[in-house]
Amino acid sequence: MAAISIRSSQSAFRILLTAAFVVTIGLMWTGYAQPDERILTLRYLLFALSGIVAFSTPYLLFPDEKAPLIQLGNLGNGAVIRYIFVRLAPVVWPVFLLIFVILFGDLSTPGNDLGLKLTHFISGSVLFGATVLFAISRNIKSGTASQFWKESDKGKKIRQHAADYFKYPLDPGSIPSLINTILIALFGAIPILIGTVLAGIYSAVTEAFLMFLMLSLARWSFQSQMKNLVCNYYSTNAFFREFFGSNMKGEELSEKRTVEQLWWVPAPIRMHVWQFLVQLDRVIPSGRVVFSGHVVMLFLAYQQPDAGFLLVAWILFALLHHLFMLMTYRKEISPGWLHGWMASSATWFTARFWMQLRWVLPLLIGMNVQFFIFGTPNYSLQSIVLTVYLIASALMAGIGISGSSTEVKV
Repeated sequence: MAAISIRSSQSAFRILLTAAFVVTIGLMWTGYAQPDERILTLRYLLFALSGIVAFSTPYLLFPDEKAPLIQLGNLGNGAVIRYIFVRLAPVVWPVFLLIFVILFGDLSTPGNDLGLKLTHFISGSVLFGATVLFAISRNIKSGTASQFWKESDKGKKIRQHAADYFKYPLDPGSIPSLINTILIALFGAIPILIGTVLAGIYSAVTEAFLMFLMLSLARWSFQSQMKNLVCNYYSTNAFFREFFGSNMKGEELSEKRTVEQLWWVPAPIRMHVWQFLVQLDRVIPSGRVVFSGHVVMLFLAYQQPDAGFLLVAWILFALLHHLFMLMTYRKEISPGWLHGWMASSATWFTARFWMQLRWVLPLLIGMNVQFFIFGTPNYSLQSIVLTVYLIASALMAGIGISGSSTEVKV
C-alpha cells in the first residue's frame, strides 16, 4: 500500500501578512501596558476565545470536501487526526502568536517580569490548546449524537418532553451543536475564573497547573473516542453536509437576498458580493452573531470600565467581524477555479472589502447607543475603531488573494 502523507502549504506572503497583522494588533492593544494589565487582558481574551472556539469549530471542520478522498484512501486514526490538526493550524497559530505578543510585546520595559510573563504565556497557551482539543473531541462525534436525538426512542421522548414543557419543538439536528457549544464555552471559561482566584491566593504557577489539568481532561476526552474516530468523522461530515444542505434546497433562501437589494455595492462587483453573502447565509447566521456581540458590548459598558478598555474592546469586536470574511476562503464557498474564471484577483479583493462595509452602520449604531447611555466611546474614539476596522478589512481581503491549500495524498 502506498504511503499516506498529509501536508499543508501556505504562501509565505499570507503567513507574513497574518503575522504582521497579529503583531500590530497586539502591540496596539498592550504595547505600553503594565504586567497586571497584560494578565487581565489575556484573561479577557481567553474568555472571548472560549466562546469563539465553541461556536466556530464545527464550521471550520465540516462539511469537509476532502472526506470522499480520505474515505477512498482508507486513512487510519493517526492520519485523520493529523489532517484535522492541519486544517485548523492556519486559524490556531495566529492566536498563540497574539498571546505571546500580549505578554512579551512590552515596549516600555521589555526585560522586566520575564518569569511572570512566561508563566502566564504557558498558562494561556495550554488553556487555549486544551479548549481547541476539547472542541474537536466534542464536535467530531456530533453525527453519532444527532442519530441519538433523531432516531432513538429515548431521544424522541426527551424532545417530546422538552416541547411540552417549553412549548417549542427542538430540531434534532441542532441539539448536538447547542450542547457542544455550551460545554466547550464552559470548559474554556470556568478555569479562567478559578485560575484567577488561585493566582490571587497562591501564585501564577498554581493557575498554570490548573490549565495543565484541563489539557489532561481534554486529552482524555479525545482519547476516549479514538477507537471510533474515523467512523465518527465520516458520520459527522455526513450530518453537517445534510444539515447545511437542507438550507440549500428550495427557493426560500434565494428569495431572501437578491442582487437588487445590494444597492450599497457598486454595480461592477455587485454580483460577486451577492455570491459571498448568499453562501455565508447558508452556513452561518451572521446577523444573530453580530447582534449577540453588541449585547456583550453593552454588558461590558454596564460594568463601567475606563474608556481605554472599552476602546480596545470595540476594536477587538470590530476585528472579529472579519471572521465572516475568513469563511469566504473555504473552497466549498468560493473555489479557486471559479474565481479565476469569473473575475480577476483585484475584483475579488474589492468584493471582499466591500462586503465588510455592511457592518460599518451597525458598528456606528452600536457605539452611539452606548455613547448615549454610558457616555463612551465618544466620536474621536469611534473614528479610531472605524479606521482600524477598515484597514483590517483591506488586510484580510489581501490575505485571500494569496490563498492556501491543504492536500491529502494517498
